Amino acid sequence: MDYLGKQKTLAVGLAAVLLALPQLALADLEINKYGVNLGVYAVLDAGYGYLEHSYGGSSVFASTVNPYNLNSSSGSFNGIYTGGVSMSRWGVRGDVDLGNDRKGFFKLESAIDVNSGQLSNNGQSIFNAINHGGSRPQSANGASAINGQLFSRAAYIGISDPLFGSLEIGRTTNFSLDQVGEYDPVQAALLFSPLGFSGGIGGGLGATENTRLDDSIKYENKLSGLKYGGVELGGITFGLQYKFASGSTDQSAGSAYVAMLGYDYGPFSLKGTYSQTFNTVAWATQYSNVVSPDANLQIENTQGYMLTGMYKINPDATVKAGYEYSKISAPSNTNLTNIVSYYGITLPDTAVNASPDQYFETFWIGGDYKFTKNFDLGAGYYHINTYNEPDKGKDYIANAYSVLADYTFNKYFDTYAAIIIMKYNGEGLDKHTPINAYSSNAMCGTGIRFKF
Repeated sequence: MDYLGKQKTLAVGLAAVLLALPQLALADLEINKYGVNLGVYAVLDAGYGYLEHSYGGSSVFASTVNPYNLNSSSGSFNGIYTGGVSMSRWGVRGDVDLGNDRKGFFKLESAIDVNSGQLSNNGQSIFNAINHGGSRPQSANGASAINGQLFSRAAYIGISDPLFGSLEIGRTTNFSLDQVGEYDPVQAALLFSPLGFSGGIGGGLGATENTRLDDSIKYENKLSGLKYGGVELGGITFGLQYKFASGSTDQSAGSAYVAMLGYDYGPFSLKGTYSQTFNTVAWATQYSNVVSPDANLQIENTQGYMLTGMYKINPDATVKAGYEYSKISAPSNTNLTNIVSYYGITLPDTAVNASPDQYFETFWIGGDYKFTKNFDLGAGYYHINTYNEPDKGKDYIANAYSVLADYTFNKYFDTYAAIIIMKYNGEGLDKHTPINAYSSNAMCGTGIRFKF
């Protein structure tokens, strides 16, 4: 099915959901009779922003513009964006009472572009950005796990038990992505936090495509109020996640496993995640805003871990910090390069094997303070170090400074203003001579967000 066809299919699907809502309401009494809860929800985020160095905005890119990567554009972006703090999305979720506090549940969640009404599709944004025969992209773009799937953010079914925890099966979020949402000092804002924008360091532990895992099973449990000898020990959270290889040469070819361990004691909270993937598929777009992005995929193994901590000084003030290390290396199976289709996008070239090894280190610290019950101010500093083998020469170092002011009217509606300043240095800035990347970039914006 072509891209236009997918949009028509989405429109038909949404219309069917809307038409079904009255029938769902009429059947509510019968549903509740069996302890079933169903709900449609959404988070819509849009605003106006200015990005110092930027190619044109993309109507399918989940954040419209790219404030994070090295950039060679002498132009700027000045306009409306989607997903400044939260990726705009809608979804359907539900649960059913199975007795003894057990529940069966499901979730289906789709990413949308508020400005265009289209499905968010970062893979398509890369393909659209290619200036055939040229050396620079035509529009903003970036790799992602959000590639035009109807339910790109989540699609799973599960069961939970108060003693044995919960189990999810389907397209699930990586534990490290969940961790970023908890421990980023500026709400993991899509356009104003490096962790929020870049899945490679913000939940994918090396590759943004690994922030969400197809064909996966995810187990999580929390042991709270633990004591030993009458002494309070706090609570422990742990989880395991596994992605099965699809058995075919497509975007789900690889496998992965993730382990998570967390600890809470009073105002302190600690969490760690370790991940390893084998033969997973990613876009080869490390310098997509400096030169024309590659129109092919990369097969790779990844390995990484994330350690985070949080301290609640008082009910109004919180400090957060984290460290992440990840490595991308050649795949275990070097015979998967015949992949030329990615979520319906036909690519002109076959995939390549990752080489040489690539390393990423990220450190961040920050926090937020609630001046009133409605007004919260968050700030964060992020240090990202990117370097490659064999000589381990640093390709580039990025330092980011973010501030986010958020005013909440009620639980449904808020407005915000934010800024991110990026500073770059290292060999990566002149790697593509004579095309030079700018050594700094900045974006500011203000937006509104509706949640129900």
